Amino acid sequence: RRRRQQSRFLHLFTMTKFTMTKKTRCLWAAGMAALAVAGKGVLADDDWATAAKAFCEKSPQPCGWVADDSEEWNALNLGVYMEGTAIGGWYVPNEDGDGGQVTYPPTTLQSFSPSYFQDFPRFISCGCLGEEVQVTTVFKLEEGSDISTGAGLDAKQKTRCSLGTDEQPADNDGGDCQDCSDESSCDINVGEWYSDTVTFNPTDSPMVSIFVNPGQTLDVQSFEAAGIASSGSRRRLNESDSDGEYSDGEYSDGEYSD
Repeated sequence: RRRRQQSRFLHLFTMTKFTMTKKTRCLWAAGMAALAVAGKGVLADDDWATAAKAFCEKSPQPCGWVADDSEEWNALNLGVYMEGTAIGGWYVPNEDGDGGQVTYPPTTLQSFSPSYFQDFPRFISCGCLGEEVQVTTVFKLEEGSDISTGAGLDAKQKTRCSLGTDEQPADNDGGDCQDCSDESSCDINVGEWYSDTVTFNPTDSPMVSIFVNPGQTLDVQSFEAAGIASSGSRRRLNESDSDGEYSDGEYSDGEYSD
């Protein structure tokens, strides 16, 4: 519900000529958080974890993305996070303009307004509670995009690796990577493939997003979540499955094998 509170202020900003990039958001995020906490009816940060733990005790889930409109999605009211002008949807209209469908990567993302950035989120399942989760996206900025404001995985700290400028991204061998503390320290060029990776223990929110700033077109090849088990193996969500199924396997040198 904190997102709902923030969206009201985002709407006020976007009614003006003010350009809201992700960098700009950082300047007032602390103020928005304070206002959200002060708002009546706003849930505490640990409410998601509490509710998610209770749900998983009744209905165990694999560690991965929550499927849209699934029992877990509805039980934890994840639709609340999708409110507001700062949230982009994965919905792609058809050519006739009379319908469409939710399309997860590979897909193309754009901000729907010249005035503000947008996050394109997915949600970590309750099955990931109590273990580290690794989220990785592979993407490139298309020609004509503004590189000055950054793009990619929306995380305070992440690892960005260059995957070359060929038609398809190269395998990630870890040879050209950097740790970024904010967007100003993350290298990015139009036409170059990158992977962004963050590893964390979900505690207060299930949402992980790819962000796109005004004037950008992002070609996103993948957006994956993997639970890191204590044995060192990783359980990766199978992106081809929309029902939350996952496959087990071992990662070696950044590559996944069945």
